[in-house]
Amino acid sequence: MNRMHIAGIALALLTAGCSAGGDSGSGGELTVEQCRSYYVHTYQLDGMDVARMLGEEGLMQSAKMCSEGGVTKKHFDCAMAATSVDALQACGPPNS
Repeated sequence: MNRMHIAGIALALLTAGCSAGGDSGSGGELTVEQCRSYYVHTYQLDGMDVARMLGEEGLMQSAKMCSEGGVTKKHFDCAMAATSVDALQACGPPNS
């Protein structure tokens, strides 16, 4: 059940770039490379390989959307410091 739960979180993370919110104008926009690292890291917390699941092209498309404001710098910093799924969940939604 845990894998299904994290898969849902991962899907939410991937689609976050399409939702309103972004970085609330704080100027902390992320680079595509930072976003790519973010997705790789967050999936790895649950033992998944995002590049294998989405393909490199899908991963880069998601990273591009993320860099356009789908993930805040505050959330990025928290997520990148997370060492478990529970710690990632405590970071809140990607656009917070």
